[in-house]
Amino acid sequence: MKNAHLINNEEMSEVVKEVREIRHKISAECGHDLERLIAYHREIEKELRKSGKYKFVESPNDKPEPLKTEAAD
Repeated sequence: MKNAHLINNEEMSEVVKEVREIRHKISAECGHDLERLIAYHREIEKELRKSGKYKFVESPNDKPEPLKTEAAD
């Protein structure tokens, strides 16, 4: 495995553990409700965008363009 050294890295394990704890706390604050969780993250994104401190990549259209195929005879 290319990044096997990261898996056994104790410092990295602590970071992953901390991130998981934070994610669980946020989920609990939202009642583990997916819709509320999405709304929470969208609100955070809006605040970060307004701050001007971070750059964001605009997402493509929600619906992909349909593939143009030739009709069979």
